[in-house]
Amino acid sequence: MYLNSDIIQKIDAVFSKALGEGRKVLYEFEVYEIMKALGIQVPNYVFVKDINDVTKEALSKFGNEIVLKIVSAEISHKQKVGGVKKINNTEELYVQFVLNKMKEDVLSHFTGQKPSIKGFLIVDFIEHSQAIGYETLFGLKEDFAFGPVLTLSKGGDDAEFFAKYYDPANIFLPPLSLDEAKKFVNTLHIRKKFESIGHPEYIDFMAHALHKISLFAWEYSFCSNAKSEYIIKALDINPIVISKDNEFVVIDGYAEFIKREENTINLPNINISNLDAFFNPKGIAVIGVSADVTKYSLGREIAHLLHDLGRDDIYFINQKGGSIAFDSKEYQLYKSISDLPVEVDLVVYTAPAKFTIDLFKELHGKNVKGVILISGIPQDIKYSDFAKELDKVVPANVRVIGPNCMGIFYAPDKTNKGLNTLFIEQKRLEIKYNQNSNAVLITQSGALAVTEIDKLQNAKLFKSIVSFGNKYDVKITDLLSYFANNKDVDVLSLYIEGFDAGEGRRFFEISKDIKKPIIVYKSGRTDVGAKAAASHTASMTGSYDVFKAACDQAGIITAENIEDHYDYIKVFSLLSNKLPKGNKVSGVVNAGFESTVGADELRNLEVAKLSSNTIKRLNEINKYGLVDTNAPFLDITPMADDKMYADYVEAILQDDNVDSVFVAVVPHTITLKTIPENCHDPEGLANLLVNLHRKYSKPMVVSVNAGRYYQDFITIMEDAGIPVYTDIRAAIKSLDAFVSFHLRNK
Repeated sequence: MYLNSDIIQKIDAVFSKALGEGRKVLYEFEVYEIMKALGIQVPNYVFVKDINDVTKEALSKFGNEIVLKIVSAEISHKQKVGGVKKINNTEELYVQFVLNKMKEDVLSHFTGQKPSIKGFLIVDFIEHSQAIGYETLFGLKEDFAFGPVLTLSKGGDDAEFFAKYYDPANIFLPPLSLDEAKKFVNTLHIRKKFESIGHPEYIDFMAHALHKISLFAWEYSFCSNAKSEYIIKALDINPIVISKDNEFVVIDGYAEFIKREENTINLPNINISNLDAFFNPKGIAVIGVSADVTKYSLGREIAHLLHDLGRDDIYFINQKGGSIAFDSKEYQLYKSISDLPVEVDLVVYTAPAKFTIDLFKELHGKNVKGVILISGIPQDIKYSDFAKELDKVVPANVRVIGPNCMGIFYAPDKTNKGLNTLFIEQKRLEIKYNQNSNAVLITQSGALAVTEIDKLQNAKLFKSIVSFGNKYDVKITDLLSYFANNKDVDVLSLYIEGFDAGEGRRFFEISKDIKKPIIVYKSGRTDVGAKAAASHTASMTGSYDVFKAACDQAGIITAENIEDHYDYIKVFSLLSNKLPKGNKVSGVVNAGFESTVGADELRNLEVAKLSSNTIKRLNEINKYGLVDTNAPFLDITPMADDKMYADYVEAILQDDNVDSVFVAVVPHTITLKTIPENCHDPEGLANLLVNLHRKYSKPMVVSVNAGRYYQDFITIMEDAGIPVYTDIRAAIKSLDAFVSFHLRNK
């Protein structure tokens, strides 16, 4: 799925010729030459440097109508300044006259320094319709984090306007196989138009062009294995048109490039060496533990958390020495790493940032495998300069998380003593876990870690939490690769603020191969540049657009807001062993409005058609005659008691036509045992739903539309592994995301 050497040689020759003339911008006819090399059709054309080069012989190559264009590397939009004209192909003197007049008109638009016009392009006029669908734009830009990014959109003069205000450009990360390209273009709405007019082959035209341009984009990028001599920085093919003769022809093109040796971006390597030292260390040293209990000490908080885990391999360091006690157990404070009686795998650094360099100098020869830099960056230095100083002193095999982070939580189990450096005392932030905790949260923000722990506390989801801060060494991609292979982790969740150079591409590549669900929330989606059109159509997308497209292409679940992030982690974690067989859903509610709201939230889920046996069973339960048992979303009214409620739920769980179930409870009705005084009753609704959850393998979510007074009722279900939500919208949206992912990855 790559360009062969003959094609690369032809394309390199185009770039070399332009560079030899002092240009890093291609003329339009040079873009034609690249398209021809790729096997994409271009019009018949001739480039002339001088008006007098327009001869009768030259014009004899063209049909009755021709298009004349000025050639200038300094003018981006030639048509806007009168640099494009369609005329009849008559005698050469007339063509020369038009070219001369066109040149004068173009230059009249500029004051001061005039742009340099290097010649003229004569092109066969390609007759085509300008109706939507007949003009296509292919754009390419190099993204700092993700590498080459392709866009496909409506083409023509109003392409930027259309993408900004009507329909955003479709975005792809190359390379794309022909099958992948066909799959993408067959999702376009324009396909329906082409099918309705009897020309489904038009969508294949787009697919073949997308495939070929994607190979070019990949080969001529910083991500490739450098068989080509150049890197393409931006490319516009606007438009490629469907001609009256039913051919797909390039009409206009623009490109910017650099020599490959000028590139400063490289793909970061994935490095998981010594990461075990962060999650299952043998020996931990905490530096910066104060013995003065009258003053707050971040190091002392971490020391206390490690003590609470019952670890017997923890050592605390303060240059003044002394001792400190937790729960009557006294710990010596060692003055330095060198004074420790044993070697340790992990160092947690909480002392002032200005001493960080000294720490790493001391680590040489100590066999430490990992350092968590809780401290930030020294105040008198830029981060980039601080990183260069670290490069000089960090020992070769020592991995570093941070600086400026909260570090790591890892739940203890039978083979792991556990770790907790999230420096908030337990009574303020208790991290609840059990033997079923199976999610990891990898976050660039420590504050978000705290928020998610608090929001999801009762569900006991997290096996591990990693706050990684400034990413000096350990990257998002390292952590993602590490946990993808961790047998105790089923769900990978991330909060990302930004990617380093090339890191987005690595993130995209490894995510495509990870079978576990990856749930991501990224901040910065409303940055000023996200939707603004730039000077070329290839730049019609912002950084969040590219990120979202990469996630969609890789099968990553993206949360559009932080609440969705909480909700998705919950459903994917708690239902990890209840995979759906299909997308048919049914539900039971005791308030009619929730049935309507739930139906409105369906995206990929479809309403189940209940079987006749199920309807018969529902009619038997329906002793008050108040329920429409033919409806897939059953409104059982506030009259239903706990047993009746559970019986309705069990009836639809037993239906082979139902793949997943939602239950919505407005718990205020007196017929239900939902208040603290009676919700723990084994015959109460919470415990009856727990029994059904354990009995059946179908995924089930519950919404409880009520305040904190009903928290005990909710906790009973969450403790048993049922995802419970505060409203029906969140429940259905989360279930939809869960089912869609697993059906897509069957």
